[in-house]
Amino acid sequence: MNNELEIGKLSNEELNRLILNEIQTRRSEVKIGASVGEDTAVLDVEGDYIILSSDPITGAVSNIGKLGVHVSVNDISTKGADAVGILITLLLPPHSNKNVITTIMDEVNEECERLNMDLIGGHTEVTDAVTKPLIVTTVIGRVPKNKIPKKDIIEPGFFVCMTKYAGLEGTAILAQDQEESLQKALDKELIEEGKNLVNLLSVSEEGKMAISYRIGYMHDVTEGGIEGAIWEASEAIGYGVEIERESIPVLPSTKAIAEHFQIDLYKLISSGSMLIVIHPEDYKELKTELEKKEIPFAKIGVVTSTNEKIITNFDGIKKTIEPPKADALYSVDSLQ
Repeated sequence: MNNELEIGKLSNEELNRLILNEIQTRRSEVKIGASVGEDTAVLDVEGDYIILSSDPITGAVSNIGKLGVHVSVNDISTKGADAVGILITLLLPPHSNKNVITTIMDEVNEECERLNMDLIGGHTEVTDAVTKPLIVTTVIGRVPKNKIPKKDIIEPGFFVCMTKYAGLEGTAILAQDQEESLQKALDKELIEEGKNLVNLLSVSEEGKMAISYRIGYMHDVTEGGIEGAIWEASEAIGYGVEIERESIPVLPSTKAIAEHFQIDLYKLISSGSMLIVIHPEDYKELKTELEKKEIPFAKIGVVTSTNEKIITNFDGIKKTIEPPKADALYSVDSLQ
């Protein structure tokens, strides 16, 4: 029996067996705890709900301050929460230059200012336990109790939608960190488009806007890409889904970079895209409001009464969406 773990997030089977099955909830304040498809904890402290989330940045070298802020803020945005404060743990390998810290903190402070959020604590350490800078962020947010998405309103026929494009974060990381390789095969304009996607990685605005509508569930599209997010969403809401691949928006830079590295763009990390399960009658109005803010919004499928997770490919053939495995980004790293 092989007990070695693959690089990347634990599989959902491993997560359940090794971690989630060992967790016990003891406190009445804990309204939502750790489970598959849930990116946040929710605490009831006799007022607003307090929303918390914590995440590392492990697949990137550049822009980790910016990415570190958004990866956790995006998670609490799935509950429509306003980010109040962030704690940062920064681990640096031996012989790191002090300018690394300065660059990371400049990025963190810039994003905190943009989000009206405070940096409220953390930890910084140089250690031989890491071979490149590693950042872990924890964000605390708040949301009125009557605004948080409620999964119990979801029923067959609800629309499955997404903001922006598939593969956003993965495209930005590869365009930046693998630029030398890409320059040999891609036009400069495509590489620059990919690099600029680092400015689209927040879903804070769409999260706050969506909670004014009949939203049953929101999920930040991170490791495992849009297919992984769809699978996790189906598990979380307790219904099946039917998805149309041709309805999933994809940018030219993502298509080109994915083709260059021979990876599946639908399984590529995509912070900056929010998966939203919404009442059909509210779709057009939310789409209009989001697009006024230049946030693309597309219906990509529907909730079904089964437990099946089906996607129809471009050729019309239906297939079952499999549980997410290691993100496509890591297969690129292994080739370099």
